[in-house]
Amino acid sequence: MSCKHSDYDYMDCGYPCGPNYCQPNYCQPVIYYYPCPQDPSCPQGRPDKDGECGPQGPAGPQGATGPQGVAGPQGVAGPQGLRGPQGEPGPQGATGPRGPRGEHGVTGPKGAAGPQGAAGPQGVPGPQTVIQPYINSNIKGVQTIAKGGAVKFPPLSEEPQEFYSNGIEYDGDDTFTIKIAGLYSLTCVLSLADGNPPDNYFYIELDGASPVAGAVNLETGGQVVLTRVGYHAANTTLRIVNGSDHAVTLSHSFGKISSTGHLSIFRFADNGIVQVTTEEIATNC
Repeated sequence: MSCKHSDYDYMDCGYPCGPNYCQPNYCQPVIYYYPCPQDPSCPQGRPDKDGECGPQGPAGPQGATGPQGVAGPQGVAGPQGLRGPQGEPGPQGATGPRGPRGEHGVTGPKGAAGPQGAAGPQGVPGPQTVIQPYINSNIKGVQTIAKGGAVKFPPLSEEPQEFYSNGIEYDGDDTFTIKIAGLYSLTCVLSLADGNPPDNYFYIELDGASPVAGAVNLETGGQVVLTRVGYHAANTTLRIVNGSDHAVTLSHSFGKISSTGHLSIFRFADNGIVQVTTEEIATNC
């Protein structure tokens, strides 16, 4: 039977009862079990109001789980656990900024020589060397040069023992002819025999008339040296002439017949000499 009164819940008395036997004061919340009034139809008889309750019945089935409670405060951290095994390397990170340059290390040993490189292209040919015109001649034997006469040189038959020429013509006697215009240098050394009159003068004769580069020996023996650098046009003739007022004798050393004198003429440039004044030199220095 079930009883109900006011706000009380239903209560099972454990046996059938009529509706008239249910009393309000016997109806309690579900957690309390009091006896209901005796029903003659109950074989157990009617217990009185203060009768003992029976033993605790078996526990009912587990009720539904209630909602999750509020989380409690964080507990104290436990001790550091043992280090785990090394994990797999992660992916390569981005390259960092370049660091400062370190100090120069010790030079390592020299490496082996590399293979021979390919040959470079052929260079432009350089200027061709051209032998310039020149004369190189001895003066030999004893010669007496008359006043206004020219010094004699070895005959053509004695080339190249006593003289050699290239690009300058020689008549085989006393005259040389320039064939290529240019700047030339001329040097001539004459050995005077002892016993000549004093004041022995020689010069270079150009084209049979112009005396240049004269030189003198005031003694009765010794040497006369003529030297000149000048521009000569093509076909200019040169001779070494006695300009003294008397004949002059040339001689060689004892046993050295080709030591009477020597002549050298050579071309060394294309352009002529530019005459520069003292004022221009002072300005440009």
